[in-house]
Amino acid sequence: MLQRTHFAVFLLAAGLAPLYAGKPGGGCQDTPTQWTLNDYYIGTTLNAIRGDSAGAYVNGAAGVSALIKICDVNGTNNAVLMTGSSRTLTFDFGGHLLASNNTPDWALKSVIGSGGVLNVRDLTFVPAGKGPSLEYDFTTWVGADLPVKGYWNFRMFKPTTDAISGDLNTNPYVASVNSPYIDSPVNVHHCPANSSATTGPCVGVIHETWLISPDAGPTTYTDGSPAPPSAVWVGGLVNTQKSTSPVSAGQFSMPFRFTISLLQ
Repeated sequence: MLQRTHFAVFLLAAGLAPLYAGKPGGGCQDTPTQWTLNDYYIGTTLNAIRGDSAGAYVNGAAGVSALIKICDVNGTNNAVLMTGSSRTLTFDFGGHLLASNNTPDWALKSVIGSGGVLNVRDLTFVPAGKGPSLEYDFTTWVGADLPVKGYWNFRMFKPTTDAISGDLNTNPYVASVNSPYIDSPVNVHHCPANSSATTGPCVGVIHETWLISPDAGPTTYTDGSPAPPSAVWVGGLVNTQKSTSPVSAGQFSMPFRFTISLLQ
């Protein structure tokens, strides 16, 4: 197990939309949230991305930043969790390696540390015909800046999703995480505020909420041939020290379940 105290690396969106710049003219405020990182995916399947034992990650508490970034110059609407120096994240790489390419030694075990970042791309996407007062589903991307020294990201960037897409042939940030498996789409289930649901995951929801988890179905190779059943929840480890040519460092099966809720 690799552990560190604090080494903040915030390069998840390098080469894509900037995460932290405000819109010209000021007056814009990002939307505060809280994140719950579940220990289990379904049943007894232990998640490979987990939180610490201190409960939900609430914006403004214990140095945590948990915001929907509506004030970005390009209006990305990404949900971004930055743990700060007091809270930690766990990334369990041990035993989850599917395909190896320049994989560092620390990625063969668990990584635990502060200063990590999680990013759900375009969380506020709404499918056609839906609205904030309804339950609905869509797919998107998720990425993470890892709590390790250097420039390391873990990403599930399936080339085509409902909320965001990227071209394998022209976008190095997409291409570097998609070999040999096409990455898993990340599923989002939206629950409206004051949900009236009597069954399903939105029962009892008070504040607008999004439930996020990667698809657990089998994926395919980049040539379209079937992947083995074990190749699920697929994402890529990427070294982004050279931002114009990120280097693939292996693919991993990394189940997770996040719950993101507005604070009011």
